[in-house]
Amino acid sequence: MAGDSRTVSLMRAFLTAPSEEIVARIRGISSTGLDDKLRESSLRGAQVEDAVRFWGAFRRDDEWTSLLASLVGQVETERGRFDQPLAIWDDLEESGPAGRLLFIYLFAICQEGTAEYLRALGCPEDVVRRTFGVLGRHVGIHGRKFATTGVDAGWWMIPTLRGEVVHIGSLQFHRVTLGIGTLSPHPWYEEDETAKLGVGFHRGDPSVGIHIPEGTDLSPQALDATFQRARSVLSRMWPVHQRRLGTCQTWMLDDRLREHLPTTSNILRFQERFNLLPVWREDDDDVLEFVFREAKGNWVQVVPSTAVQAAVAAVLANGGHWRDRTGWLDFKA
Repeated sequence: MAGDSRTVSLMRAFLTAPSEEIVARIRGISSTGLDDKLRESSLRGAQVEDAVRFWGAFRRDDEWTSLLASLVGQVETERGRFDQPLAIWDDLEESGPAGRLLFIYLFAICQEGTAEYLRALGCPEDVVRRTFGVLGRHVGIHGRKFATTGVDAGWWMIPTLRGEVVHIGSLQFHRVTLGIGTLSPHPWYEEDETAKLGVGFHRGDPSVGIHIPEGTDLSPQALDATFQRARSVLSRMWPVHQRRLGTCQTWMLDDRLREHLPTTSNILRFQERFNLLPVWREDDDDVLEFVFREAKGNWVQVVPSTAVQAAVAAVLANGGHWRDRTGWLDFKA
């Protein structure tokens, strides 16, 4: 049952009650219909088959159907309404097949509407396809962690399906309003500092959040091409008439990585593109999650196989902590 998970309880408290129309729409999707929708996604055959196999039991369960309908309603109501609150929930692996597959079903139902929305904004077709690759990537991460079909960080599917995240080149770009959107960089400059820095730095100014997908190409050549294309595409999709910053908040901007990585490291070259804020927050859990991709606590059993893993492990073993740093660059002059 859907009610036996703390995460599900938090989701129910955050989401609005579903409409009868959406519940009926979900119940009307046959296993064949679901299979057709998932075959158009970035999932592989075995993953599609796993999701389809459990669909009949899922849609007969009132609680799970209701929760899925609430998610669908949120996505469809908030699509295009940027800066709506975004909840960050733990994964639902402990809730069995229905929990693991919940965000796959959400993606299957909402993908077509999101594609139409992005195309209407002028998003190129190859960017639409690359953006929807997020599902396959996060299902792959979940599989490596738990050896089951599910979605790692399923909550991240929601901003994608709301149409506020697109994948261009090596990076994901997220439409964010400084100081308002849930994923607006924090900590940020104090008000007296933003007053000196001027347009683009104030609360309420439009910005572009920059996210780094797993396994992406961070070479200087790939990033040069990425930013050139992103500025062209997003000037059409999300036009502004003032200075707009690109911001990135990640452990990859912790400048202490310079003590552990060679000067030729693509991560260090990525850092050089940004102006770093002088403040930060310690965030060991997220660093471990992204670097080791293991279920919580399992990383201590892993023998580091890369320079980055070795650096992270060495600092933590010595009692240190990794920092979540924020950097900015000019996205639009």
